[in-house]
Amino acid sequence: MQLHDTPEIQNLNPDPLLSMKAAAAYLDISVSKMYELAKREKFPVVKVTSDRKIRKSVLDSYIKQSEQPWCWAKYATTN
Repeated sequence: MQLHDTPEIQNLNPDPLLSMKAAAAYLDISVSKMYELAKREKFPVVKVTSDRKIRKSVLDSYIKQSEQPWCWAKYATTN
């Protein structure tokens, strides 16, 4: 078990910095797509040594901003 896997550590920071790999997993996209998205959307990133980190709140804001209403009626089949 790693230190950040313990509930006590996870609860200390409500807005953690995620690696690009973790951010990609959070959005369910590939790591290369995550880098493209971060560059295109100009997400603020934190450089820790050579690694880039992104705050979870940045991803949550992006998700909220990208949400669009879904119209099920367009996809309903008629018999």
